[in-house]
Amino acid sequence: MQSSTDRTEQDGLSSDAEDGGIVTRRAGKSPGGGEGGGGGGRKSPGGGTNRRRRAGKGYMDMIYCLASQRYSGNYFNFKFSDILRVLVEIRGIFENEKMLIECQTPVVVVGDLHGQYTDLLRAFNLFNVGTGAKVRPGYLTQRFVFTGDYVDRGKQSLEVIMLLFLLKIKFKKSYLLLRGNHECKAINRVYGFKAELEERFDKDESNKLFHMFNEVFTYMPLACLVSGSILCMHGGIAPSATCLDDIRNIPKPLIDPPEDEIGCDLLWADPMIGLKGHRPNSVRGVSKHFGEDVLEDFMKRLDLTLVVRGHQMMMNGFNFFHDKRLVTVFTASSYYPDRANNGVVMYINREGRCGFKILTPQEEKGEGRGDSTGQEKGGGVGAGGKVFRGAHDDANAYDTGYVVYGEEKGAEKKGKKKSDSKRSEKEEDDKKGKPRKSDSKRSEKEKEILKPIKSLFQNLK
Repeated sequence: MQSSTDRTEQDGLSSDAEDGGIVTRRAGKSPGGGEGGGGGGRKSPGGGTNRRRRAGKGYMDMIYCLASQRYSGNYFNFKFSDILRVLVEIRGIFENEKMLIECQTPVVVVGDLHGQYTDLLRAFNLFNVGTGAKVRPGYLTQRFVFTGDYVDRGKQSLEVIMLLFLLKIKFKKSYLLLRGNHECKAINRVYGFKAELEERFDKDESNKLFHMFNEVFTYMPLACLVSGSILCMHGGIAPSATCLDDIRNIPKPLIDPPEDEIGCDLLWADPMIGLKGHRPNSVRGVSKHFGEDVLEDFMKRLDLTLVVRGHQMMMNGFNFFHDKRLVTVFTASSYYPDRANNGVVMYINREGRCGFKILTPQEEKGEGRGDSTGQEKGGGVGAGGKVFRGAHDDANAYDTGYVVYGEEKGAEKKGKKKSDSKRSEKEEDDKKGKPRKSDSKRSEKEKEILKPIKSLFQNLK
C-alpha cells in the first residue's frame, strides 16, 4: 500500500448507473433550471410534476437544494411529512443490507462529520469534475463509504443525515453508510441531535422524529469490506471475531450495542500504542482498547490488508497505527471550538493506493462560503458559526491522537474541571451509554411511544 497526502487518482472516478443513472445537472439547480429553496415533492419552476416518478423527482429536488452552498450554515426548511417518507424508505433499504456490506475500489472514505454540514459539502466539492457551468458535482462522481457519527455536537445534524439518506435512496450502490456510536439513542439524546430536533419542530413532531431516526439507526450496517481486503468501521476491530461471517451475521435490529460484543467493538473500540492484547476501554467506559498484536492477529484471521476507522479526532485529520496497518480518518474540521484540527477524506484508487485530501480549518470571519474547489472563504458552521452541542468540557478531550499504554489514566482526567466531581449520575451514564436506575420506567414509557411510531412506519410503506 502506497500513501500520499492530498493526492487523488482521477482515473478512479466511478458512477453507479445501476441505480437509475447519475444525473449530471449542476448542484444547487432544480430540474426546472432554478435554484431550489424548499422541501421535497414540489413542482419545479419549469413545469409540472411527473406523477409516475413524483417521489423520485421530489428527492432529487431536495438533493439539489441541500447540496447547494446556500445551506452551508443555514437550516433547510424540512417538512415533517417529507422526513417521515424518507425514513420509511431508508429503513427498508437498511433492513435488506447485511451488517457487513461490500464494494469495490475506487472509493472515498469519509470519517466523522458530527453535524458539520459545511464540511460534508466541502468534502463533496473536492471531487467536482469540470469548471463553471459544466461542473459535475462531486457527490455524483464517486463511490463513498461513510464511517458514521453523522449527528451530534454540530449545528446541522439534520442536514447531514437527510442529504446522505436521500443520496443512499437514489444511488444505493454508490453510498455505503455505516453506523457510528452517536447513532445510538443513549448518546444522541444527550449530545445534541435531540436538542436540534426540539429546536426545529414542535414537541410532538420532534419526539416522533427522534424515535424514528433512532429506529432507522438500529438497522444500519456496522462494517464495509472494500475489494475483499480493506475493512472499514466506525470504532475499531472486534478481537472476538474469527471470520467475516461473525460480522455479517450480527442480527438486526441492533437496539442496544453493548449486548452484542462484536457489534459494540465495531462501534466503540480504540487502538492503544504499546498495549499487549486488549483490555477494557477505561477512557470511554465501554468496549475495549486493543494493541498492535491483537490487530495483527485479527487481520490475519480475516485476510485483511488495511483497517480504516473513525471515532477519534486527529489534529492532522488522519493518523496511522501499527506500521500503516490501520488508519483513523476524521472529516470534521475545527471540531472543538478551541482547536483548529484538519479534516480529511481518504481516497483509495482502483489499484488500492491510498491518498488523503485535507479540509483545512476555517477562519472565523462570520458568514463565509466555500468556492467550487471545496476550499472555504471563512466562516460558516465549523468556524465562527460553530455550535458545539452537549457537554464538552471533558468530552473526548484525549482525542488528539492514540492513547499510549500507561497514560490512559491521564487521558481520563485531561480537561476535567473541579465541578466534574459533582456531575450527576444521569450525565455520567448517558455519556457512557449505560442504563440508569430509572431505565425500566423509561423503557416502559418509550414502548408506549414506539407503538404508534412502529404503526406509522407500517402505514407509510
